[in-house]
Amino acid sequence: MSRIVDSLTEGPFCYTEVAAGERMAKKGILVTGGTGLVGAYAVGMLLERGERPVVFDVALNERLLSAVGVDPNQITLIRGDMMDLPALISTIRDNDCDRVIHLAAFLGEEVQRRPYSGVRLNFMGTVNVFEAARLEKVSRVIFPSSGTVYLGSLGEGLEKIDESIPMNPPSVYAAAKASCEFMGRAYAKRYGFEFICLRYTGGLYGPSPAALKATREIAIQQMIRAAVKGEGAKINWPYGPAEILYGKDAAKGTVLAVLKDKFKDTLFHIGNGFMVSGDDIVAAIRKAFPGSRIELAKGDNPMPYPQSRLSSDFSRAKEQLGYEPEYPITRAVAGYAATLKRLEDL
Repeated sequence: MSRIVDSLTEGPFCYTEVAAGERMAKKGILVTGGTGLVGAYAVGMLLERGERPVVFDVALNERLLSAVGVDPNQITLIRGDMMDLPALISTIRDNDCDRVIHLAAFLGEEVQRRPYSGVRLNFMGTVNVFEAARLEKVSRVIFPSSGTVYLGSLGEGLEKIDESIPMNPPSVYAAAKASCEFMGRAYAKRYGFEFICLRYTGGLYGPSPAALKATREIAIQQMIRAAVKGEGAKINWPYGPAEILYGKDAAKGTVLAVLKDKFKDTLFHIGNGFMVSGDDIVAAIRKAFPGSRIELAKGDNPMPYPQSRLSSDFSRAKEQLGYEPEYPITRAVAGYAATLKRLEDL
């Protein structure tokens, strides 16, 4: 049975109580943002491997968990704010968590709109995770960073985008992610836990509520929803070819990292390896839904990042983690549509 705890309604130093015999022998794995796109898939993968995920999220989306095949009754769900350090400490302590996957964050466009709030959550919320890990002797923290941290280093003559590319963040969001990378390494070196940084090098997409999505993700979801419903749609698509990463592949890389025994390196690129255009996405949708009527229209890009001509090199993750993406665009569209049907009762 699940335990649903609401830390937002408790005093800041009220610790949750665990009934006698309820604590499981296996150490828990805390997943912040565990009912978001990547988090929901990661929780399911952890359960499949016999692990005990503990979800900490400000908005517990049990519907999304169910849509991706996770029974919310099989996990501990805690509604909490990343800025509430005592609640994080309580969650780790009371659920005997030894490792943390930290996914809770604002997306890039939201940080651009609300920079102070975005930096507060994305940077200071992450520092709270590091501090809780320090105080509770957590052994490992997995931090998903972003390929945006190096976009300012893209230019002519670049032959490979691997972990050696210099960080040069071109946005507030990217700068906050880069800052967390530096801070995580400093905390880990000083206080003795493992800090594993995963850069999701493609734009994330997958079935989840539109309020949690970037503009490109929303556009892809609109295309797939229209195809599922048999409706026509004209979609704003201002993007050139880019690497995109299905949420389930991001979750796979994340779970491999949290469960890996030993590491040679502590920074990994998690990508797809292919550049995908809007026309490629439409073609994949038409293959899955013959006769679908999707049109793309030009528009303004809300995040005018430099356009990469190369997909990322994730060979380090392949060699050391065993990571291999499983969802090229054609397979991703089919899985996306099936999950969206369950999520939205289409």
